[in-house]
Amino acid sequence: MRLLKQLIIFVSFLYCLTSCLMTEQVRSLKLEVMKPGAFIFPENVKKVAIFKRDLYLSDTAVFKYFYKFNNQYGTKIDSTLKYSDLSNRCVDELTNFLTKGRYFDEVKNYRDSLNYLGNDRGKLNNSDEIFNKTKADVYIFLDYFKFFDVRIYTHVAYISPTLKWTVVFKNDSNYYTYNQTDKLNYGNAQSLEYFTEEEVKIEEILQNSSEYLAKSFGSKLFPNWIPVERIYYKSKNPDMIKAEGFAIKNDWLKAAEIWKQKTKNKNSQIKAKACYNMALAAEMEGKPDLAIEWLAKSYSSLSHNNLLHRAYCQQYINVLALRKKEIERLEKQVRNSGDNGKQ
Repeated sequence: MRLLKQLIIFVSFLYCLTSCLMTEQVRSLKLEVMKPGAFIFPENVKKVAIFKRDLYLSDTAVFKYFYKFNNQYGTKIDSTLKYSDLSNRCVDELTNFLTKGRYFDEVKNYRDSLNYLGNDRGKLNNSDEIFNKTKADVYIFLDYFKFFDVRIYTHVAYISPTLKWTVVFKNDSNYYTYNQTDKLNYGNAQSLEYFTEEEVKIEEILQNSSEYLAKSFGSKLFPNWIPVERIYYKSKNPDMIKAEGFAIKNDWLKAAEIWKQKTKNKNSQIKAKACYNMALAAEMEGKPDLAIEWLAKSYSSLSHNNLLHRAYCQQYINVLALRKKEIERLEKQVRNSGDNGKQ
């Protein structure tokens, strides 16, 4: 009886060890997927007007930051740094970004000229008048621009910006807002030019931040390609190794041909791996529903004890559920902008 118990414990140990070895064969793969934009632009939008409205009068705020360098530290108010200059740089860069991207026939930057158009810059009830004067199809307001918690050190800088944008379409009674927050870090190998032994180039850092924020917002207006990571299963099986090579080269059809054959394998681990990898191939072919079906098969291919594998499957199912909604939104957004991105 004692020998039987020891045998059961040993077999259980081997089974757990096998399960751990399988989940340790998970690898990540860097890919690119198209994400939908923040807004759905009607096809008749040809001309855009950009304004710096500044509803909350951030232009009137003094610029202050925390510093710590040369054995000195404290909070400093710098009257030479003005939010008006930085917010102007932001709308200028947004204009350049949209113009270079050729998303519209014309992009015009009006900066803070709403007062000269004879409108109350704090309200939208004069939007028809603005459209009539600018002849634009849509206008974009930068309503708020502020850097919070600016920290400057000898070789590094941290900035927490907050911006608010409003987008208004012609013949649309609604207006749409986009709150933009970020955390910007300077000081790595890519931004050492802002730090010298004599000084930290604070103004240049802030100007660069303003331009970055504009381009970041501009890139979110339309569908764009962004890098993502997905996991897949490796295997020592020769065919699975061959399929992995195709996947790394983005040849998903050839990889799927092999993985699909392996989904019928009598070895439950190879079957589970192949089904999981088939889900990745299905997603890359734009078939999230099919990918979820493959994950369900992978989920059930192993016993209930392999909790980590099941967690991988469930997590990927959640990602795909969100991806389905993104694809639905993309179908409404993708219009005559095929030349502006990847196909």
